[in-house]
Amino acid sequence: MASSSHLLLGAAVLLSLLGAAAASAATYCVPGLAIPHNPLPSCRTYVTSRTCGLGPRLPLPVMRRRCCRELAEIAAYCRCAALSVLMDGVIAPGGQLEGRLPGLPGCPREVQRRFAATLVTEAECNLTTIVGAPECPWLLGEETMPSK
Repeated sequence: MASSSHLLLGAAVLLSLLGAAAASAATYCVPGLAIPHNPLPSCRTYVTSRTCGLGPRLPLPVMRRRCCRELAEIAAYCRCAALSVLMDGVIAPGGQLEGRLPGLPGCPREVQRRFAATLVTEAECNLTTIVGAPECPWLLGEETMPSK
């Protein structure tokens, strides 16, 4: 009798763990859940300042620290997805496009995209990502975004 109780208890624990895993998989890098809607406002400013020479008159190291702090608050497996939302945007539940960094006169989006892909590198924020790569290669179209 005692062994069947332990077996039943073990099965209940296993089912609850599987349920928790399924719930977390459903929120994997979803804007508004695992990453904020319209993420990384400081990175938006930093990218446009570094690549276009536009933005507030703050020292670049201050802007970089702010950007890196925001990026560090996002789970490592969602950092490149947050940068993708920063560059390409996402359709929010209300149907509007959020987060897309616009092309600016004299500053093409591709220049901004190349720089945004390097924000996780040692030279910029020194953060890890899901692929363990020193950058986000799928922002550049070099690879497809991995699944968790």
